[in-house]
Amino acid sequence: MSRSVLPLELQVLSLVVLGAFLWWVVHLIRRQRLTLRDSLLWLLTTVAAMVLTAFPRLLSLLAAAVGVQVPSNAVFGIGLLYLAVNVLSVTLVASASAARVRRLAQECALLRAELAEVRRDLDRARASRWPAAADG
Repeated sequence: MSRSVLPLELQVLSLVVLGAFLWWVVHLIRRQRLTLRDSLLWLLTTVAAMVLTAFPRLLSLLAAAVGVQVPSNAVFGIGLLYLAVNVLSVTLVASASAARVRRLAQECALLRAELAEVRRDLDRARASRWPAAADG
């Protein structure tokens, strides 16, 4: 008789938790609190975790294929890789956002300087047309 990789109770509980998490991500996408592009990594990894939880023998086969002796060690390795990919993804998004904010701030500063120059020119034109009005 083969030993089970994951007890049935833990397997069911894990599937319920992962299903709730998947529902929550989809809910955030529908409420436009999370963009589909930013959530693709969450969706894909959650579905992959659900597949590995539903079919735990796949985890054993995957662990054996990469030379890991104990499937739980493979879970930790996959978890570390998952965290590294998520951190990299968030860092890329944050870097792109910082670059956009910097560019917008620079454009705003240029527009303010241009507006101030236009206002000065307008004030000079008014003062040269109506010198008595400028004296008050």
